[in-house]
Amino acid sequence: MKSFLFILIISIFFSPLLYARSLFDNSEANSVIIPRMIVIPGGCFQMGSSSYELNRGRNEFRHRVCIKQFQMADREVTVGEFRRFVQDTHYITDAEINFIEKGCWSFDIKKRRWGWLKQSNWKKPLPSSRQDEHHPVTCVSYYDIQEYIAWLNKKTGEHYRLPTEAEWEYAARAGSTGLFFWGNHPDLACRYANMADLTATRGFKWPLQFQCIDHYVFAAPVKTFLPNKFGLYDMLGNVWEWSCSQYESDYQGQEQKCVEGKRLSADDFIAVRGGGWNAGPDRSRLAYRNWESPWVRMSTWGFRLVKERYYRRSLLKR
Repeated sequence: MKSFLFILIISIFFSPLLYARSLFDNSEANSVIIPRMIVIPGGCFQMGSSSYELNRGRNEFRHRVCIKQFQMADREVTVGEFRRFVQDTHYITDAEINFIEKGCWSFDIKKRRWGWLKQSNWKKPLPSSRQDEHHPVTCVSYYDIQEYIAWLNKKTGEHYRLPTEAEWEYAARAGSTGLFFWGNHPDLACRYANMADLTATRGFKWPLQFQCIDHYVFAAPVKTFLPNKFGLYDMLGNVWEWSCSQYESDYQGQEQKCVEGKRLSADDFIAVRGGGWNAGPDRSRLAYRNWESPWVRMSTWGFRLVKERYYRRSLLKR
């Protein structure tokens, strides 16, 4: 009798959790690739660069920012993940419909120059280079990314989004106050990041480059290099990463917010961070800030996600 009562109590207590898990296991969430999230502890840090930092920009005003705990994907969103979205929704990206400009801003390997290439899109961002499902997805606009996130949230019941600019820098630094998350020595970069380096020696080289070899001229598969102290891969290099924050040259608090409630126009700018495979030591610093209109897509730009709440917790509250 006692054993029966024990089993009954256990089943009553755990049945909501088991039900939630069964919903998750049998739901449409199985058709997506759930990103692995790293818990980033809250804390305060000095955002921006000091007045004596080499190659410092005028828009890198140093100021104290406090960040609440959040979760961030350990890697950039991949081609394989984005392909699931396209297969499920039949979505056509801005590059494929030639929105405002033709194709994607990319590097013409044969002509050795940058430009809008009509044939470039997320499926093949560089006409003469190869990528597989494990490469970061590129040639996607801010608009494209928001469609992907809306689909992912609907499929999983979670609340994923892009990081704010402040969240991005805090996570990228992982406690570092140096130029890079591994310290101040630029030529250690090839252990930690895929950037403009000496690999590109076959007939051309980048204007500014790291004096080391990372073995990738263009994008590398995610998680190829060593992570930072938070366990995040490719926070510098590989591809630039969109934030959800409106760009302001003197910050004004926008770095701690997501743009919400309006369809952004071509006159708006979103902060983009992290450097890419084409970035030298000057643009790969943790404090370096880039920005662009939300319709722009480039073969050097991708994104990673943060998550605001847990699936099971949100499901049990319904």
